[in-house]
Amino acid sequence: MRNREKEEIPLLNIERNPLVIVVSLLVSAISIGFAYYLLKDINPFGFLAIIPAGLISFHTLWYMLNPFAIVFKDKITIRQSLFHHKDHYYIDIKKITQHKNGKLYITFKDDEVEVMRLFGIKTSHLMLVKNQVEKHIGVPVN
Repeated sequence: MRNREKEEIPLLNIERNPLVIVVSLLVSAISIGFAYYLLKDINPFGFLAIIPAGLISFHTLWYMLNPFAIVFKDKITIRQSLFHHKDHYYIDIKKITQHKNGKLYITFKDDEVEVMRLFGIKTSHLMLVKNQVEKHIGVPVN
């Protein structure tokens, strides 16, 4: 018999900043238009231009379909981009502080400090992330 993984139910989804999505859409449209312009004139560099255009378009689609952060019962998952995922488990976190410049700093139980990368989140949701993490710190997980 195989062990089934426990299904994690998200408690809260924190969306990303719409401005980041709009800028990504514009860059994607410009890169696809440039690649199409080169391919239309049968320029061999069009095949080279279509590769980054496809990657940027896929990344933009990923931005639109995935939330910025997901709060679970025992961790918070931050999905800043397609290439940067980070899970922070509440068991390891000692405290979370906010600096004047808006960055959140996580202090772990072994007194290591890590900057929480939050580029792309709405500024109004910054305190929501901090409050959700503080709410779950110290709560026993069953």
